[in-house]
Amino acid sequence: MGKKSQRRILITGGGTGGHLYPAMAIIDYIRTHYPGTGLLFIGSDKGMGKKLIPSLGVKFIMIRVRGLSAGRGIFGRVAGIIRFIACLFPGFLKAVSVIRQFRPDMVLGMGGYFCTPVLLAARFMGVDYAVHEQNYLPGRANRFFAGCARYVFLSFPDTSKYLKIKKGSSIVSGNPVRRAVIAIDTVEPLYGKWGLLDGRFTVTAFGGSLGAEKINREFLRLYDYFRDNERIQFLLICGERFYGDLEGENRLIEEKKDRVVFRIFPYIDEMQQVYRISDLVIARAGANTVFELIAANIPSILVPYPLAADDHQYYNARYLAERGKSILIRDNEFSAGLVFRVISDLMSGNMRKIKNMKNAKINTMKMDSAQIISSYLIGDEVG
Repeated sequence: MGKKSQRRILITGGGTGGHLYPAMAIIDYIRTHYPGTGLLFIGSDKGMGKKLIPSLGVKFIMIRVRGLSAGRGIFGRVAGIIRFIACLFPGFLKAVSVIRQFRPDMVLGMGGYFCTPVLLAARFMGVDYAVHEQNYLPGRANRFFAGCARYVFLSFPDTSKYLKIKKGSSIVSGNPVRRAVIAIDTVEPLYGKWGLLDGRFTVTAFGGSLGAEKINREFLRLYDYFRDNERIQFLLICGERFYGDLEGENRLIEEKKDRVVFRIFPYIDEMQQVYRISDLVIARAGANTVFELIAANIPSILVPYPLAADDHQYYNARYLAERGKSILIRDNEFSAGLVFRVISDLMSGNMRKIKNMKNAKINTMKMDSAQIISSYLIGDEVG
């Protein structure tokens, strides 16, 4: 049990995993190490938050916010701004009411447009607030609020050059990941659970909880390239919506004489177990994925989602690629043929290149990001 705390922390973030999972890691750390801390979460009326946050024993309050979408032409842009403001004002009033009742010592915004009314309310009421930026390239909301924030927590050290931050407010924290992933070395490697074989080079691919059609299709085509290879095996987590078609296609191309092992699952919740048996991961480059791969120390091929805001996934992936931890392939260049050549090259020469990728060091690898952020929120800063 940690230090008793009487602090009250309000956390706010949108309904996607990119904002929720780091927030959940922080909540878990605070509840474990600073018992007695008052915690409250303001979240979206859409998405996973209204289910996940209460499961941690934290009260969840919903407000409705709309993003600032850029419509076509001048009238589309004006209409988008009007809709944004129309939702922003009632959200701001509700946030003011919640802050007045809860009386937080600190408000933490996890990034994204959803934080806007809550952080505006905190500024209006003179309450200290902090923001956390998951990605290399900061979003619009964090760019707006960083200048007056008590703390600006950064996943990537270089992100500070894109923000105007008060002196002494910038904290390189990394991005909080699940404690099970941090403790990956203690996880038992269960190859048989997924129908895989111990001793083979294991390539895992996934595209987030919903799956990524481009990654799924090209990954499935790798089967033909590796049919006769008994040194390798593949695990594809394709997403529920794609599973029926892909699993059926895989059955059609499989033959008993094939030596490769190829397994497809719609979704796997125990990702720490998947990471434990993976020698190479192929994935998109969202901040959560990137930092889980860093924490688990797994070489990767990253394929940034091309429609991500400001192309921020490209910058996340480039950060790892420049440090020798990953290979970056653009979505329009990603193909089974190219991946076959990359994997074959990595496995050549007694796995020298894959070993070099695994041995590559990144400054945030050993950071306990949830601990760092929690300590500042509580006022128990680590030295």
